[in-house]
Amino acid sequence: MKKQIYFKENKKNVFSVKNSFFTIADCVETMANMPDGIVNTIVTSPPYNLDKSYGIYDDNREFCEWESLIDNVAKEAYRILAPNGSFLLNVSPIPKGKTKEIVPLDAIAYFIFKKYGYFLRNSIIWHFNNMQNCTNRLSGRWESILWFVKDINSYKFNLDDIRIPYITKNDKRLVGGSGRNPTDTWNYDVPESDFWYFDRVNNMTKNKLGISEHPCVFPTPMIERIIKMTTNEGDVVLDPFLGSGTTLIAAENLRRIGLGVELDERYKEMIIKRVTNETV
Repeated sequence: MKKQIYFKENKKNVFSVKNSFFTIADCVETMANMPDGIVNTIVTSPPYNLDKSYGIYDDNREFCEWESLIDNVAKEAYRILAPNGSFLLNVSPIPKGKTKEIVPLDAIAYFIFKKYGYFLRNSIIWHFNNMQNCTNRLSGRWESILWFVKDINSYKFNLDDIRIPYITKNDKRLVGGSGRNPTDTWNYDVPESDFWYFDRVNNMTKNKLGISEHPCVFPTPMIERIIKMTTNEGDVVLDPFLGSGTTLIAAENLRRIGLGVELDERYKEMIIKRVTNETV
């Protein structure tokens, strides 16, 4: 596998670790230089405009700027996705300004992606506990994962790879069955549950892994489920907002080729360390 197959960036900015490749660069510019149709699945979570400390990226900007960023990402991603490819976008409802009015980023993203021809296959609810404790509204403890496909009539969906145990035990009608569909709400702390529940990576875990510099880290099991669901072994998975490198870890564990783009060079060593140490 050669780096230049995936990234046409300066070789000094492209790094390989195991079967993964990543570049320190702007994601829109990077995707604009990638060949057509080489990525099977894109899974990512962009900054939410919450004034988080992402290093050189300004996470406190006008919403029109945030929308423009997502627009450009959606446009370039459509071209580099395979005809049966998927884009899974993790976004959150967020409080805005002094009023703390809730802005549904998933709704905004939906209309941006529709403009470029994507189809929304599912809006998955990722539920977690260790988050907000509000006093003047209900605590927000979920985020959306919007599953867009390029072709509504032809896309990869490996249901058998992500089935979960049946609730009913000793039912003869279920003998030989491979389990239930996990539905579109995920709760991972209870194996027999339909919910997509994956605890957020808290500060204690970040300190243990040596990744406390990054403010938001994906739970690896959640990304592994997404990759198993939408790709096969040997397929290419891209994260254009790579951050601490979780998507590469998940891709490596599942024998996929992981690609990533990260704007801030200070995360380079963290990504290399995590992929080296946290993969099977």
